[in-house]
Amino acid sequence: MRVVKYQRISTSRQEIENQTNALDKQIELLGWTCVGEYKEVVSGVKDNRPQLEQMLKDARLKKFDRVIVFSLDRLGRKIVSIVNTIHSLEESGVHVFIVKEAVDTSTSQGAIFANFISIFCSLERSLMLSRQREAIDRIRSQGGKWGKGKLISQEQRDGIVALRTQGLSYRGICKELDVSYGSVQHTLKMRDKLSA
Repeated sequence: MRVVKYQRISTSRQEIENQTNALDKQIELLGWTCVGEYKEVVSGVKDNRPQLEQMLKDARLKKFDRVIVFSLDRLGRKIVSIVNTIHSLEESGVHVFIVKEAVDTSTSQGAIFANFISIFCSLERSLMLSRQREAIDRIRSQGGKWGKGKLISQEQRDGIVALRTQGLSYRGICKELDVSYGSVQHTLKMRDKLSA
């Protein structure tokens, strides 16, 4: 069994050797052959992790059969990124072994664990989008700002569509409704997508 080690620490003040020793013991115990390692000092919250990206590329090239990692949080701090990483590896035919949680995605229990993570990821995303929609609706109803510009109301969006249907130019709509050119473009683009 060709295995690679993935080790991550968040700051240079932490010791990566704690992970290395545990991984080496597990590899020896299971009789696997270590063919490489990927080490990085980067926060698990960050999306830009060069060693992780390289490991995923090498997995697609079939350079190894399994990834061993000390704990689940070494793969990432966000459930979405953990699920995406495991999914990418599994798609390449590479299984993941997590020492601390004793999870092996090549077993039925490990596959169930990965599916549960995926379910929680989907739930987390759904809840986040719901909270975001509620916040935007609240801000919109109060005439507030969201992001860089002022949000427009549904009434204004309906007005943009109606005025454009009557043949008014984008600039004319901006003046008539006191909305930005970008808001007019975005509203009409979204209308075209929905009607397509």
